[in-house]
Amino acid sequence: MRLSLILWVLVFSALYGYAQNKNYPIPPKTAKSLFYIQRNHNANTIIYDANFDENGKLNEKEPIDVYWIRYDEQGQRMELRSIEKWYAYGVDCEKAEGETFFQLKLAADKKRAFYLHQTGTFKAVVTTLINGKTSVLEHMYIFADNSGVWPTVKYIELFGKDLKTGVKTYQKIIVDKDGI
Repeated sequence: MRLSLILWVLVFSALYGYAQNKNYPIPPKTAKSLFYIQRNHNANTIIYDANFDENGKLNEKEPIDVYWIRYDEQGQRMELRSIEKWYAYGVDCEKAEGETFFQLKLAADKKRAFYLHQTGTFKAVVTTLINGKTSVLEHMYIFADNSGVWPTVKYIELFGKDLKTGVKTYQKIIVDKDGI
């Protein structure tokens, strides 16, 4: 019995032993929440919210509102700086002609395809492939080395739920010297 318990703990740890800091606060989920990014630097969190018009449809020109929650300060909202938008946490949204979704390019993961889907009035989700499964993205964790002049991303973890089954999905992406 004890051996099987130890084996179970080892298997569970291997599968779910994410490096994400468990002591970081989890941002409150709102009707606009899409996903968030946390990093190893501190508990400050980047929030990605859907931007709806007064009728509950995604704003065509700016469908996502990106900002900080500065947990290491007073927990206040702070807009991203221009350099943060361009190189780290910004998002470009493009709606293709005749499509019902937006294709997203995240500065944090430029090579991966992300999609913003309107799922109802005042409801939207971001989907991507996580470990080979189309998933609703819940959050990302970015681990970077701060020893140089500019932080160097070492890995990114994606957390989500399988779009079809609702089962949790996870993927750790090791970043090589040439990027993801």
